[in-house]
Amino acid sequence: MEEKTYLKWYNKIGYGSGDIAGNVVYAFLTSFVMVYLTDTIGLASGIVGTLIAASKLFDGFTDIFFGSLIDKTHTKLGKARPWMIYGYIGCALTLVAVFAIPTSWGRTAQYAWFFIAYTLLNGVFYTANNIAYSALTSLVTKNSKERVQMGSYRFIFAFSTSLIIQSITVAFVDVCGGGAAAWRIVAIIYALIGLVVNTI
Repeated sequence: MEEKTYLKWYNKIGYGSGDIAGNVVYAFLTSFVMVYLTDTIGLASGIVGTLIAASKLFDGFTDIFFGSLIDKTHTKLGKARPWMIYGYIGCALTLVAVFAIPTSWGRTAQYAWFFIAYTLLNGVFYTANNIAYSALTSLVTKNSKERVQMGSYRFIFAFSTSLIIQSITVAFVDVCGGGAAAWRIVAIIYALIGLVVNTI
């Protein structure tokens, strides 16, 4: 017996395109945060690595927390979409904060700024957005084939976005003048692109 279908082709593409927003943040952060912090700001890679590892421990708890919270959410926008929207607003702000460490501050204050901004981005806002986004597959269709297709579209957009971000970012920073200010400008542009795509 044929399963009932719930989605049109453009619904699947629309869902998949949401990973442009997620990977604008994720690819930029994971590929370039160390380059920015060590080469531009001058922080020690060992200390930064330790702070990132400590932040990841916190992330494990927030995964469970937001999964439970989404299950209990009931709004006009549904269960997941409010967390996608509000979570990404936080992502955009904290992504800029990670790449906007005040160069005039002392080292301890800079490490603290990075740790707080990175933990909020990775452990709170990105987690809320991404768990909600992943939950949409089970909320918008009961058709197992459609769920697989949604995942495939998502992978295509995620891979393509990561490839583009990793290919153009260094040149983009140079075009913006290089240095700390240029990294901040690029972060703002990426955050705005992600905010628009995620909202749509």
